[in-house]
Amino acid sequence: MNTSSLLLSLLAFSILSGCASTGSSLPTISHEEAAAFEKSLVDNYVAPSANDFPKPLYNQPVNKKVACKLPTSEDQIQRRNFRQFWDGECKNGYAFGLGRDISISDTHHYEEITIHNGTGEYKNQPIIFYDFVNHLVKYEHKGNNPFESATLTEQYTINNNALNVIHIAQLMDENANAWAVSFSPLVPIKKYINASNGFRFYFLDRTSIPAKSDDIVYEVNITNSNNIPGGVGILKSGDGRIKHFKIENAGQKSLVHIPKSYTDHIEAKRQEVYEAIPRINQFIENAKRTEREYLHFACNNDYKIEGLASSTATKVCNWRNDLQPMYEAAIENSKKQLQERLELVEKAENERALKQQIAQQQRVIEQQRNQQAMNEITNSLNNLSNSLRSSAMQTQQFIQPMPIYQPAPLGSSGRINCITTGPLTSCR
Repeated sequence: MNTSSLLLSLLAFSILSGCASTGSSLPTISHEEAAAFEKSLVDNYVAPSANDFPKPLYNQPVNKKVACKLPTSEDQIQRRNFRQFWDGECKNGYAFGLGRDISISDTHHYEEITIHNGTGEYKNQPIIFYDFVNHLVKYEHKGNNPFESATLTEQYTINNNALNVIHIAQLMDENANAWAVSFSPLVPIKKYINASNGFRFYFLDRTSIPAKSDDIVYEVNITNSNNIPGGVGILKSGDGRIKHFKIENAGQKSLVHIPKSYTDHIEAKRQEVYEAIPRINQFIENAKRTEREYLHFACNNDYKIEGLASSTATKVCNWRNDLQPMYEAAIENSKKQLQERLELVEKAENERALKQQIAQQQRVIEQQRNQQAMNEITNSLNNLSNSLRSSAMQTQQFIQPMPIYQPAPLGSSGRINCITTGPLTSCR
């Protein structure tokens, strides 16, 4: 039983925080600059090889008298009091046909329902893997290549008698390129992952959760295979605003405009994940059908495995029922939290709308005040102008125009002329 899985590394991804500032004039970066981080990862990527997988190890099940090798791992062999059981048939010295591999020790309990081909290889076969200590089940369909597979992993976590659930569905091709979606039946958040050639595109979708105007409801990030972010990213807030950002070498974010050619490239990466989901569902349904058929055989009163306690032999039949009360409680708690979130958002948005209304009213009042002040100033100026005009008219009435003196022409009789203006008399 090979328990390694690239899927579990996806659970460790930490979502980047959003940008808080905006700018009216942002720099537009080139396609080459936007793609630089991705290109550097592709240029330095070393594709994995089938030779990287450990050499297959086998173990003889304790309940079989004839040679019946079962696949195992070094990790299991080293565990204290390790032993394996196989309830299927044996052929050519290997496990064969439909059956269940039960691997237990003092510290672990793995089980695997599968259909072995009698060669000890995992090829073109459904696998249902259970880890009962860590509350994990994985549905898988193996391809011809060691990397090629479709999987659905269900991870159940119990803390303080409270249950959390994360599902990860993934399709991986023969070159170890992967397309995956992570989701939970308890929280309507989905994370889509496109991982190939050393880089990963993450698309985090929170659009089904009640959100305030400034909450981030969708984000796109690019990381390397160790989940270290770089390159560019996109954020969308609850009010529909979209921000592009670039991550500098020190991890600092700066707001930019990403060219359409690269946003189209990002969208194509997202579409690849969406297109992979129907293929994943098809393979997983085949694995679940195998599980149903096996459980129909094993979950009855006559079933038993020599050397194994009945409670252990039938645990595969009851484990979901054992979790059901906590699962139903988790569903109810999730509904309650979503309702509380909705009420919180509605309250916050109502307060925001009220503040906007008050601010608008204040602006109107201020505008009215400003208009009134301008009217008062205009009236004052008009009054001053009228006053000045009135004073000018009174002055003109008091001060008569100065008469124009016309000198007597030369050669006149020399007669003296006198002109009286007000109290003054002038004679020439």
